[in-house]
Amino acid sequence: MTVGFEKKRWAVAGVLLVMGLAFWGLRHHRKTEDLDRDFVTRPVVRGDLEQKVTATGRIKAMKTVHVGAQVSGIITEVRAEFNSRVHRGDVLAQIDPAIYRAQVLEARSNLKKIRTQIVLDRLALKRDRDLLKKHIIAQSVFDQDQGKLSMDMANEDEMVAGLALANANLRYTTIRAPIDGIVISRQVQVGQTVTAAFRTPKLFTIAQDLSEMRLDTRVSESDIGDVREGQKVTFQVPAYPDRTFSGQVIMVRVHPKTVSHVVTYDVVSRVSNPDLTLKPGMTALVTLHVGILRGVLLVPNGAMVFRPSEKFLKKVNLASYRHKTLVFKLDKHRIVPVPIVPGATDGQKSVVVSGDLHPGDRVIIRDRLGNDRKSHGGFM
Repeated sequence: MTVGFEKKRWAVAGVLLVMGLAFWGLRHHRKTEDLDRDFVTRPVVRGDLEQKVTATGRIKAMKTVHVGAQVSGIITEVRAEFNSRVHRGDVLAQIDPAIYRAQVLEARSNLKKIRTQIVLDRLALKRDRDLLKKHIIAQSVFDQDQGKLSMDMANEDEMVAGLALANANLRYTTIRAPIDGIVISRQVQVGQTVTAAFRTPKLFTIAQDLSEMRLDTRVSESDIGDVREGQKVTFQVPAYPDRTFSGQVIMVRVHPKTVSHVVTYDVVSRVSNPDLTLKPGMTALVTLHVGILRGVLLVPNGAMVFRPSEKFLKKVNLASYRHKTLVFKLDKHRIVPVPIVPGATDGQKSVVVSGDLHPGDRVIIRDRLGNDRKSHGGFM
């Protein structure tokens, strides 16, 4: 009787123990399920990261020439229009040459006069030399005639230069293309008066070859150290949002540009444009592919901006993590803040330089409602 009672008691105790363990396990499982139901997580992984630098840029022709006028006058003819293909030496426009032709005639006449006077001066000097030998004239008379000849010869040089200048100005009334290319800008009309008094007026802009373009990108000083010649460039333009273009860095300029206390450097890339899709002046969202880091610990970027509400942070004082980058990982049924030092990023994930994270750890990127609950307390 006693033995049977003891067996029953131990059986009951065993059942209670199993039920307790089951209850504890169910409760623990429910806590973990609750967290999984409340949050979206991603695993920390070890892998390769392609380093990228993003910036904005502008499409330009590889070589662009601004054609101006070196003389003033009225435009009497315009032969080049927008998108006109021109060859070096082709006439683009004509300035009224009447005044400049008259200047050439005047300079030519003045040169003839001075040359005639030089002939007369030489005859007079020859005559004076004979008279001086016979002591008929004084030495001073001979010296004066010799000085007059020298002065007239100097005037001849000045007249030759004047004629050359007049001829050059006459040639400049015909405005010609300096290179082969396409006219992408025309800023002159027939009847318009151009004035070249202080600076050369810009009349035409010619792009040499639009089948090969230049991409000028402004890169911040914090990223310029990773950019090198020969690196790959990809970019998109608003006109073709579904198309990705590519190019190659050909120059990293050392001259800085400072706008609103932000220092940037120009990175120039060569871009193939065989179908002439890209046009000068287009803006571009540029990605510079600057290298690959292999076998590094990676965390999603969303995890570094997520902040859970206070009800999930039991006895955690976030103020102690001020000015640190935090991620929150699920450790069994708890949410644990982990300070990390992030490194390079590709825009979606970042390298973990240091921090208590390991491959397989699950970090929270947002809650199930789609909120990332960004911090407003300066914990980044």
